Amino acid sequence: MSVDVDVAIVGGGVIGRAIAYVLGRRGRRSVVVIERCPRDRIENQSTRNSGVIHAGIYYKPASRPKKARLCVAGNRMLYEFCAEHGVPHARTGKLVVATCAREEEYLRDVLETARANGVPDVRLIEPDEQRRIEPRIVSTAALLVPTSGVIDAAAYLDTLRLRAGSHDLFETQVEAIRSCAGGFELHTRSQGRTERFVAATVVNAAGLHAAEIARMVDPASPYELMPVRGEAARFSTSRRPELALRGLNIYPAPHGFYRDTGELAEVSLAEFQRLVAEERVTDTVGIHLTPTLDAGGRISTTMTLSPALVVGVARDDFRSTVPLEHYWKRVKAFFPELRIDDLELHHTGIQGRLPGSRDWVIEPARGHPRFIDLIAIDSPGLTSSLAIAEHVVDDLLA
Repeated sequence: MSVDVDVAIVGGGVIGRAIAYVLGRRGRRSVVVIERCPRDRIENQSTRNSGVIHAGIYYKPASRPKKARLCVAGNRMLYEFCAEHGVPHARTGKLVVATCAREEEYLRDVLETARANGVPDVRLIEPDEQRRIEPRIVSTAALLVPTSGVIDAAAYLDTLRLRAGSHDLFETQVEAIRSCAGGFELHTRSQGRTERFVAATVVNAAGLHAAEIARMVDPASPYELMPVRGEAARFSTSRRPELALRGLNIYPAPHGFYRDTGELAEVSLAEFQRLVAEERVTDTVGIHLTPTLDAGGRISTTMTLSPALVVGVARDDFRSTVPLEHYWKRVKAFFPELRIDDLELHHTGIQGRLPGSRDWVIEPARGHPRFIDLIAIDSPGLTSSLAIAEHVVDDLLA
């Protein structure tokens, strides 16, 4: 059977688009990107998120090696891409704040991880310096992370698409993929029409649907994704100018919640790590304050608070269900001037997580080295997208 295209990418989010972009830079022009959403409405993880450019400070190399390596590399590559192509972004920096001695222990652990990952210029600062940087935030100690930032995620996605040079199939569903002599035969449906074509290589970057796509080639694929909704609130300093912050990302110290009760695990770091290993506690970087960009790419008067995570949801259930009080309670210790009535609900997003796994799946399907699965690419996937793409193209498809 003759080959119609060199590479078919299933999924037009930032991961699929970044891979198409890198393939184009490597001279591979016969690339098709298959996207189930319409051209003007890409409702996926790539555009429904906080827009944070992550530095790579949380991911321990021993337990999350892909996130540890690819986030730090992707951070640098993303800033370079934005500067080259005019994507709105800002290198804001980030404060990770502790409000008690117990939380300071968690900060020191994050600092150790940041240094192990090669994150540049992260340092622990005293409360006096923290207040000079951001006077409205309260802490007993803080980490200053200069390489964190924010990005217009939708503009980034669109720029990748325009620069990739790929052929795009919007509003197209993949119904079957079969191995064949030329590679893989894809059966697609668009607006009631079914088509078939053969691709020498397939990249599965289908986000929430990636596990289903994987089973089309390997019916015994073990992966099953769990949809997790991240909800957000926001406030505007145009209503209360006294809430104006100086444009940094503000994060609490990492912490965890008991899985059986949902209560905060207020325990020592050693006990916390034991409980996480036993899967009795779910760890989180917490609800954080994130600046947003205006239409001109400048820091706006609106800040978001996210994510409030909700499990047991459908893949297309974008409702807001978390009460505003929840967001306020999570930030009041370090941002005491904020009131509940300052807040309003913001957008939601849904990511696919892999139960029992703390890292991404980026690997060829069993028995099919030219079919590459990218599964459970949750945060910091957007930051890492270009580094993930180079890894796939240069290491797995070379």
